[in-house]
Amino acid sequence: MLAELRSLIVRDSGPLPRRRDELDALAIRARDGDPGAVRTLLVILGPHLLRVVRRVLGPTHPEVEDAVQEAAFAIPDALARYRGDCSLVHFACKVAVNTATNIRRRESAAKRNAPDERVSADEVAAGDPSPDTVVQARACAALVRELLDSLPPAQAEALALHAMLGFTVAEVAEATDVPAETVRSRLRLAKRALRDRIEGNPRLVVLKEEAG
Repeated sequence: MLAELRSLIVRDSGPLPRRRDELDALAIRARDGDPGAVRTLLVILGPHLLRVVRRVLGPTHPEVEDAVQEAAFAIPDALARYRGDCSLVHFACKVAVNTATNIRRRESAAKRNAPDERVSADEVAAGDPSPDTVVQARACAALVRELLDSLPPAQAEALALHAMLGFTVAEVAEATDVPAETVRSRLRLAKRALRDRIEGNPRLVVLKEEAG
């Protein structure tokens, strides 16, 4: 089910860049307090932070810009924990996931407006999924975002990285510094919670068989 869900949510993102030695060198200089290296690094990572935040919060969420800035401010301090076990981009994506997830948790007093499910055929390029498929993808993405609010942080992080950003289990393990089997366990629990949500959501009951 997560594979199907991921194919709907991240179909336009393409593969994440692999590790680049020059970024590692830049990260070391930024970690050591080089202002120029910090600025250069954030310029490079900025588009990735924005993409992650939009996926976790939703592209029209009013806090997207603030979340990107918060994630950017967190990167220099987080570099002290970066050991090069994963690509720097993956590491930055993890920081952005945690930042955006924390913002969603802080919004517990206010519910998000229902997503606009009206999709014009003109919005779908030739060869792309039908408008109905796009609507379902948006509903799935919204469901995952809602689920992130209720999951324990470690499960929410694994689900966001794997299902929303397309990280492999190995990449999630590297980015979160835990064994792959731990990641699989977290994903199993998140999948079970997601299946329960689907069963309780009439609009998404069609996905029940995929979650079996």
